[in-house]
This record gives sequence, C-alpha cells and structure tokens, in this order.
Amino acid sequence: MTFMSNNLVGGFFNRLSGSIKYMFGCLVVYGENNNNGIVGAVLVRGQDFKPAFEVAPDWESYSYTKLDASKEEDKKFIENMWAWDEPVIVDGVAKEIADGKVLK
Repeated sequence: MTFMSNNLVGGFFNRLSGSIKYMFGCLVVYGENNNNGIVGAVLVRGQDFKPAFEVAPDWESYSYTKLDASKEEDKKFIENMWAWDEPVIVDGVAKEIADGKVLK
C-alpha cells in the first residue's frame, strides 16, 4: 500500500534526526497500491554520505547513487524530486508520484 511505503519513509527520516543538520532531501512513493516503490534525492554535506546515513539502523535497506548536478539527466531528476512535477522513470516506465516526504 502506498501509505505504508510513505510511513516507511517517515520512520526512516525520524531515525535520521541525528544527522538532520548535515542533509536535506525528499523521498517519494511512486506507483499505486500493491505496485509501488520509493525513490528520492538527498543532499549531504561533504563527499561521503555514509556517516550521515548510518545513524539510522535501516539505512542499508536503501541503495545510494552519487548524482552529478552538472549532468542534465541528474539535474532534471533532482529538480523533479524537489518539485514532484513529473512522473518518475523506473526501468524505462513513467510512474506517477503518489506521496512523499521532505527531510529538512
């Protein structure tokens, strides 16, 4: 269910409270009930993301990819994660954003 995935995001953000001054980001839930996922973008101070995320016991449940804002594709993804204006592309398929949370 999409609301359950959104609750996972909220819990993850709560467990990141020890690192909140080092990061800003947004995770969104895409898809529909019984067929959804979580994707997002988090801006972390410095070059190493691991110390900021490892305060949450479930941080390894997610996969991380370093994005480059100078690349047009990465820049467009980051802008969409901040604005939620367009569907997200997952495995070449556009999926509507159902819900999400902002980490601030």
